[in-house]
Amino acid sequence: MDEPMAPYSRFVVDGFDADALLGVVRDTRFEQRLLAAGHFRACLQRLVFPEFSLDSGTYTLPVFASGSFGKGLIALAMAVSCQQPMWANGRWVPAGQVMVFAEDSELNVCPRPGGWQWAVLLIPREVLQREAVARVGRELCLPSSGWCSRAADPAHARALRYGVSKALDAAAHWQGLITQEQSAVQSALLLGAFVDAVSAADAGPERCADGSWIERHRDAVVRRAESHLKGHLDRPFDSAALSLALGVGERQLERLFRDAYGHGPCHWHQMARLNRARSALLQADASGSVTEIALRLGFGHLGRFSLLYRTVFGECPRDTLRR
Repeated sequence: MDEPMAPYSRFVVDGFDADALLGVVRDTRFEQRLLAAGHFRACLQRLVFPEFSLDSGTYTLPVFASGSFGKGLIALAMAVSCQQPMWANGRWVPAGQVMVFAEDSELNVCPRPGGWQWAVLLIPREVLQREAVARVGRELCLPSSGWCSRAADPAHARALRYGVSKALDAAAHWQGLITQEQSAVQSALLLGAFVDAVSAADAGPERCADGSWIERHRDAVVRRAESHLKGHLDRPFDSAALSLALGVGERQLERLFRDAYGHGPCHWHQMARLNRARSALLQADASGSVTEIALRLGFGHLGRFSLLYRTVFGECPRDTLRR
């Protein structure tokens, strides 16, 4: 007799909270940072089957997310829906196109403004290949390191997006526990949709794990610039100093940041400071104060800080502190 199980969970984040979003993908930590003003809301869903898991998130505002996938697991990631292609590791990736990440690979991703739904399936390599052999008669072409993507076949991209949405919708209507037999049917349908999409693209031109030199270069420059700026969040933005530290022209940095985020490094720096301030306010103990946190992050004018904070996060700093 099959024992019942509860493989589905749902969690809502109402108001941006970077700590609450750290574990949006199972057994991983993805640092996330809000990139646009307005009220942020995320609906996070998770399906856990005996041999793999699926995580999906629907965000109302664009964020930057950076992290590495779980140890010993292949990650199949995609944008289920996005108004424009998302920026991923220096490359533009449209909705429905599957990105295949080898074990422990890193992902830096940012969508364009507008609603965004993503999905990540984590699975052991041998399980994925076993399913591929049973379903399409051969193993899939998977990267041994890094990541790859291939041009999405429109029909299979639509089928995969539909399969993910249908699986999540069905799970949301499950009333508590389901049997192992019911779980097996759902897992076969979902995993089959991913295998079909990846195998259909095998014959197409591969976007190799390391990408082109241009992609690697611009992603590396943006990562270095971010690291420098994060180390100077308590100081005013200095375009010339950033350019000198990286050995890259100011105009080139401006163009690279606008490609990745839709705005320049000055705005990135300000948003990073505000995100850091929000995390500090949410984590502060009873003795914490808005003034101390604002001054620590270089906001010398408290009234202007409060106005900027309220514009971006939809509430006053003192309201965040009282949570």
